[in-house]
Amino acid sequence: MATIDWNLRSRAHACMKCAAPFEAGAAVRTAVLPFEAPLVAELFAEKLAEEAAAVAAGAAPKPHPDYVRLDFCESCWKALPPDTPWISAWRSVYEPPPADPVDPVKKADHESLLRSLLEGPEPENWLPEIYLLAILLERKRILVERRVTTAPDGTRVHIYEHRRSGDILLVADPAFTADRIPETQARIEKLLGIERPVAPSAAPQPDAQPAPAEPGGATGPV
Repeated sequence: MATIDWNLRSRAHACMKCAAPFEAGAAVRTAVLPFEAPLVAELFAEKLAEEAAAVAAGAAPKPHPDYVRLDFCESCWKALPPDTPWISAWRSVYEPPPADPVDPVKKADHESLLRSLLEGPEPENWLPEIYLLAILLERKRILVERRVTTAPDGTRVHIYEHRRSGDILLVADPAFTADRIPETQARIEKLLGIERPVAPSAAPQPDAQPAPAEPGGATGPV
């Protein structure tokens, strides 16, 4: 499987092209495209030049992501080249970040677990758990799937957006069968510290003893 940059990408608070800040309720055009796209080189020309100068001076090159998230105002979006190789693009309404954001690590839940697995050192080792957590959060209407694309090695990649924060998640489809869902759910519960209740076993019943026979062979009153 090809190496994919799995890190979350937060919604920008200003247009990537004109730098005008987004206002609450304004339309925002969001797009995901390969890092090698010419538009990325244009928008990040100054930063890329600085990195190139640093490498020429002996610094280690910085790794670049496979995909880039870009946010534009409506005017700049309409002025973009029509042949830009978008992986996915959509329109949404800008919501300013909350004044007092909740720390996602304060409570161990499906969302915080998904973030920790995506941002961990080896997310490729947790592909079934990441995929199943994303589906659970989609059913809870926390995530919305924007598109399914294909990585260079043929892996299907689901592009999810967080409805509230605008974060983008790239989730690889592990192509596992339904019979693996229970074991994946069990691993997720273990990561969350959830212990399944053990069904109480039935208490052993003493063997029934026959009633003592009455003298003369009778088994009861006549």
